[in-house]
Amino acid sequence: MSVHSVIGGNGTIGAVAVRHLAAAGCEVRIVQRHPRLIEGAVATASADVFDLDGLTKAVEGSDVIYLILGLPYDAKVWLEGFPRAVSHAVEAARRVGARLVYFDNVYMYGPVQGVMTEDTPDNPTTQKGLARARAARVLMEAVEKGAIRGLIARSADFYGDYRPFDQVKAIAEKLEKGRKAQLLLRADKVHSLAYIPDAGRAVAVLGQQADAFDAIWHMPTDPDALTGAQLVELIGALLGKEARYTVLPKLLLRMVGLFDGTVRGLLEMSYQFEQDYRVDSSKITQAYGLTATPMRQGLAEHLRFLGYALAADAHQPGGGLGSMGTGG
Repeated sequence: MSVHSVIGGNGTIGAVAVRHLAAAGCEVRIVQRHPRLIEGAVATASADVFDLDGLTKAVEGSDVIYLILGLPYDAKVWLEGFPRAVSHAVEAARRVGARLVYFDNVYMYGPVQGVMTEDTPDNPTTQKGLARARAARVLMEAVEKGAIRGLIARSADFYGDYRPFDQVKAIAEKLEKGRKAQLLLRADKVHSLAYIPDAGRAVAVLGQQADAFDAIWHMPTDPDALTGAQLVELIGALLGKEARYTVLPKLLLRMVGLFDGTVRGLLEMSYQFEQDYRVDSSKITQAYGLTATPMRQGLAEHLRFLGYALAADAHQPGGGLGSMGTGG
């Protein structure tokens, strides 16, 4: 039985990956500073990703290591943290003879005209994008030199049970109270979203495929991306509520950002909301048959998880969708 150590296995994506790895017959170990044993895991190991020797000890005996790391949404923390964390994971994998799966996002691409693919060149225009680009480069250089076998599992912004910021929950709470949902900067731009259960499953599948390594993979993403207005409309239709929204302008967000670090961080990435943001995941579909849950289905599942009762026609394909939501 192969041993899979998941650094960050108690996190949002990590916990899903743990369950799928266990279901596939893998022996799963959760590694983090204060690990908890969860469904699917058979062991835990306490380690800090910034302590190389401690991390190496925690992953000894692993066939595959997964680095699924979250850091505070701060550019300075990211610039120092992500490259260092990946460097330590790479070295730990080299020392114990394991393959490495690194869960990443698409910030390093910067603003892209058209669709982002795995071949899109790095062109970071923000500090967070630069942090991600540097971290990915650490891993891929190690792969190119033959030091380890590794892969990058790269995700669009995701939706689902993400406690730091659940956009679907925020919209649903407003609509349920008869209030306007709040959208950032633009309502008319398309924004690809990956469903957390899809991303976690894909990470687990990739980690078990020897031929998936030494490459970059986009997580399954519904190709029928929605605009902000369409997202509000669809959530409203599923809830049987009027879909109204207001757009928060940049000036207001800058004022809020003076007191809120998360909002400041979002402003740095404002291009993602001011232009279309499309992520293509056809590569993983063609290679391993992994497809994205359709947005309507994923949203309905997540709303049920949050405890919302769905409108009767929300259970019918295409049901409950009318004209665009009302802005203003």
